[in-house]
Amino acid sequence: MRNKRWAALLLGGLLALTARAQEVHPDGQSFERRRWSQADGAPQFAMTVTQTDDGMLWFAGPSGLHSFDGLRFRRVDKVYGHALSSSNISIARKVQGGLAVGYYFGGLSIFMPGSVTHYVPGRDFPRGSVMDIAVGKDGVMHCATSSGLAVLRDGKWQPEGQSSLPQGRANWVKIDQSGRLWAFIGKDYFVRPIGREDFVPVPVPPDSRTTIRTDGLYAKPAGKDIQRLDIVATPPPERLDHPELYKNVPIKGPHGTQWAYRGDGLVRLAPGEDGVLRAVELFASGSGREEVISRSTIDREDNLWLLTPSGVERLRRHRFHRLDTQLNTFFWLAQRGLGDELWFGAINTPLLRRKPDGTTEATEIRNFNALLRTAADHVWVGGNALWEFHGGTQRRWALPAQAGKEGEIQALAAEADGGLLVSIVRNGLWRFAHGQWQQDERLRGVVDPVPVAMLTDARGKTWLGFAGGRLVELAAGQAHPLPASAGLQVGNVLCLLDIGGKLLVGGDLGAAWIDGGQAHALRPEHAERFQHVSGMVLDGQGSLWVHSNDGLHRFDAAALAQFWKTPALPLQAELFNFEDGVGGVAAGGRPLPSLAQVGGRLYYATVSQVGWIDPAGISRNLRPPNVLLQTLRTPEKDYAPVDQLVLPQQTSAIELAFTATALSIPERVRMQFRLSGVDRDWRDAGLERRAQYTNLAPGHYRFQVRAANEDGAWNHDGAQLTFAIPPAFWQTDWFRTLGALAALALSVLLYRWRVAVIEQRAAHHAILRLDATLQERSRIARSLHDNLLQAVQALLLRFHLVEQKLAQQPELQQMVGSALDYAETLVASTRDEVMALRRPQDADELFAALRHAAAQAGAGAGAEQRLSFTVSGQPRYLRADCCAELSSVLREAVLNSVLHSGARQIAVRLTFEDDALLAEASDDGAGMDGAIARHGKPGHWGIPGMRERIVRLGGQFDIAAGAQGGVAVRLSIPARQAYA
Repeated sequence: MRNKRWAALLLGGLLALTARAQEVHPDGQSFERRRWSQADGAPQFAMTVTQTDDGMLWFAGPSGLHSFDGLRFRRVDKVYGHALSSSNISIARKVQGGLAVGYYFGGLSIFMPGSVTHYVPGRDFPRGSVMDIAVGKDGVMHCATSSGLAVLRDGKWQPEGQSSLPQGRANWVKIDQSGRLWAFIGKDYFVRPIGREDFVPVPVPPDSRTTIRTDGLYAKPAGKDIQRLDIVATPPPERLDHPELYKNVPIKGPHGTQWAYRGDGLVRLAPGEDGVLRAVELFASGSGREEVISRSTIDREDNLWLLTPSGVERLRRHRFHRLDTQLNTFFWLAQRGLGDELWFGAINTPLLRRKPDGTTEATEIRNFNALLRTAADHVWVGGNALWEFHGGTQRRWALPAQAGKEGEIQALAAEADGGLLVSIVRNGLWRFAHGQWQQDERLRGVVDPVPVAMLTDARGKTWLGFAGGRLVELAAGQAHPLPASAGLQVGNVLCLLDIGGKLLVGGDLGAAWIDGGQAHALRPEHAERFQHVSGMVLDGQGSLWVHSNDGLHRFDAAALAQFWKTPALPLQAELFNFEDGVGGVAAGGRPLPSLAQVGGRLYYATVSQVGWIDPAGISRNLRPPNVLLQTLRTPEKDYAPVDQLVLPQQTSAIELAFTATALSIPERVRMQFRLSGVDRDWRDAGLERRAQYTNLAPGHYRFQVRAANEDGAWNHDGAQLTFAIPPAFWQTDWFRTLGALAALALSVLLYRWRVAVIEQRAAHHAILRLDATLQERSRIARSLHDNLLQAVQALLLRFHLVEQKLAQQPELQQMVGSALDYAETLVASTRDEVMALRRPQDADELFAALRHAAAQAGAGAGAEQRLSFTVSGQPRYLRADCCAELSSVLREAVLNSVLHSGARQIAVRLTFEDDALLAEASDDGAGMDGAIARHGKPGHWGIPGMRERIVRLGGQFDIAAGAQGGVAVRLSIPARQAYA
């Protein structure tokens, strides 16, 4: 019996201890805890963390030196381009403008962007491991080593505190906020007061754990409260509500917070009204054991960084505050209630009324889906019944019998006439007045007539939103559905909002503005998805807040004004999500009110929590991030980003790595870059933080990077790198000039070769054509001689016989004789023509033919006497085809002058030149109209024929006014076509 009693007492004590361990007193604030382990690239067993002036975090430990820009851990062998003396690093500490690194096996290095100083143990630095580094406000550096303390003065390390400190290992050295120097030598603690050279020992209670903070040394005896240790009287420290739960002194964090580990996890402590520190937020570890914080630091953006044996942690305060809600409750809603009360609650829990003073009152309502505020003192609540709160009274009405036991109210609205509209699941739309229910017949014939959301706008119009993206305007006598041509594509309608007579509709697939029967989609800029819009609210600053699956989107008044003017353009929006403290998503299957404006605060509700923010006082990170260039990489080598860098010849592909040191929400950092001569405008980098370029030509380049933090604070100066790619000899201007000249010369040679080929080919074709012509002429000559002339000769013999027999008729005999004479003349002429076909002709023969043609023209006696012929140059025989064509053209010109010009003089000139035969036929006659000279008379083919004959020989032909008036026909024929 006694054993059972002791067991019961022990169990009760454990339960009480567990209850105490889990006791948390929320204060409305919340922090985000982010952990990085070895799987994330975080250093293991890092012993120090520090932040340099450029914003980069540095972690030092046995695994080496690591840098962290908020996104990626990088193990480094060089700092600012300078190599470390060893990879076995004990500590890293920020110094003005750079980083100091101490090594386990002795020595210290001070790295600056343009230089490095290495101190070698035993030569210009104490022997032994470097345990700690402290830098005062005066810039003086103190170092704790395994052989004692040292101070850097005038560039030299000197022993420190030898007269007042014991010999031995210096475990750490610190400087508090007042400027006093603290040291931990062996197992004892010492402090050097300001203005003194000697150190004074500080006694420590036995069985205590100590922590040095910015305001001094603290101890935590086992099971007891915190004690502040000093050589002078100091105010007592804050007390812990349950000292037995903590082994270590809490560390100080940002915004006046304090942090400590206990058995159930990491807790944030805050003083209550009585000044006692209580746990206000718990981050459960699940390990059941207390973690050890080896080091901590607060970065310049007020984030707390912790080093534990399991990795690296960051604690950042959320912008949003969370309401203290009952654990293990889900599907929350929030709406404005009576006055400035917030009414909120979760499924199967009482509806809560939060007063303006922060107190909360529970109601008897447990099942609720909809709230409607019709006046400051009049609120309706809908669930498995209908409740009315009016002034100080409260009434409840059961749903109509037709609703059945499973009936629930989905939405509420008040029409302009004051009538209450009630949407009941699976039962359609009802009207409620004076305690009576009446089915609303205006939705008769509507498929699935259960409105999901309802609203009466500022103009008194009542709108009903349904599943399937349907929107209906409810008029006095009937319902008017929004036509499909309006283009409303928000999916199932979940919420409605009126902004000064402008109706916004939110649904599963986004939100839209209904303007004059046309839907305009509301599209946030840079939003990958914008879905499940469950709430919309306009705050006191004129900004529109929209609750979606991604979080809360804020469109400021300027963006909203732009939307009303140009709704087709995407709008700039600010997103608040889990990184800001908005946890979870709004209820899905049956939408619940998820956004409310109450007393200047904006409240949100999700499946798992309720929280708020003051839109007029949103905390902002006004510090622009530092922009750092990390490497320039080519396929062959990595280069430090040193300005005026010269890359090897023929480099055409590079990759530039850069980063921005914004540590609060690095995922929202925007980085842009551009390369002069390649990029016309800035390009977004995304999360890759690198830029790649290919096909770069030789020349000088400038690469620029800029960045903005999560709140849009831009570092426009950013970082830049100038580099050059020298040209190879074949890429130089002189080589290009020579190449261009060579190409031009080659082109000329090719052109001349081509012309020569064409001329040779043309001459060959001319020879072939001449040979064919001569052969044809020979054939014609043979035919004329063998056939025509022989036949005519036979006829002549017969006619001679006839002439002899006509002796009795002298007149007839004379006529036949005359005909025979002409025939013999014709035969002689034809024989001459046949002979001419077989040999080249000269100018005299050409002139004789022209004179004969003029004499036979019948233009009066002596026409041939008006002709004059002139030859210049060395006469040559003419090719038969040229002579024929030239004779025809000149004959046509001479006959035109004889018959039509009335000329007294007709001059024909032949000029034999080496490269061409020139001919001219001119007169002093009446001249010729210019149009006729160019085209000839309609229906006459003399002039066109003349031109065609000469052009066919490859020559040129022209008719113009002569020097003495009249007409001059001029032509030229290339020598290769003219001369035999």
